[in-house]
Amino acid sequence: MEVAAKLPLTMEERLELGEELRIPASWEEFLDMLEGCEYRIEYDEHEIISIIGYGTQNHEKIIANLIRFIGNLLDNGDFNVFGSNLALHIPGFVRRYYNGDVTVVHSASEEVTLRGNMVAVANPVLIVEVLSDSTRNFDLGTKQRNYRKIPSLQQILTIESTEMHVTSYTRDMATGKWSLQDFSTMESSIPILGEGSIKMQELYRKLSF
Repeated sequence: MEVAAKLPLTMEERLELGEELRIPASWEEFLDMLEGCEYRIEYDEHEIISIIGYGTQNHEKIIANLIRFIGNLLDNGDFNVFGSNLALHIPGFVRRYYNGDVTVVHSASEEVTLRGNMVAVANPVLIVEVLSDSTRNFDLGTKQRNYRKIPSLQQILTIESTEMHVTSYTRDMATGKWSLQDFSTMESSIPILGEGSIKMQELYRKLSF
């Protein structure tokens, strides 16, 4: 397959090809790669997208803190918290395949079959992206624009890993309008889905800049 010749399956080979790769491919070619790929790939606008960045300790600590604190906050409700391996379905005629760093689903997951046993979730209520130098433009641009097309989505969080700063985008489900709020102090608390809040000092616990 031509795509396989340009985009290897193993992480060792992928690391030799630079930080970002965008390879023109059909949806079927992408699914072929997805089944055997050792690293994370996404799909947008007829391209396989692979962005390999160095996973800093701060980046990984924030994700671990998020999953723990959001999980505890929403434990009494009918919510499920997922990590970055969960595939997200974006509605529309153009095929897209994304992964968030953390995703929350309310009640049962609504699954869209990609092929065989491969599925994507269509009803997230919260998506979180922890920003890094390598993924920042994609996370804040194309991905966020398309995340907003998901009818069930109530909130998007973008979290800096090199400084203390969080931006929360929340949707008024009655009007569909999105509002933005920034948080940048240790004393701030970030509202989560109207169910409670997470303190910045908890989110950035044990991090150093």
